[in-house]
Amino acid sequence: MSIRSLAKNLPKDPDNEGCVLGWGVVKDAPWEFIDIYASKSAAEAEAAARGTGHRVDYGSHRLGTDEFMGGLERPA
Repeated sequence: MSIRSLAKNLPKDPDNEGCVLGWGVVKDAPWEFIDIYASKSAAEAEAAARGTGHRVDYGSHRLGTDEFMGGLERPA
């Protein structure tokens, strides 16, 4: 069962129009964007449920696409 992210309720990325900031669940090879979450713990639970190769990273996601740019510093 997938954990619902509620991505539309995440903070807007001030540097990228149409994007939100949060904890993304991705797989690198082959590339797969799962979803973006408000909390790291929710994202980690989803990544664990998905299995090997899935990871969590803080970043920016363009809603309605599989675009995710991780490696961002979480604002204080």
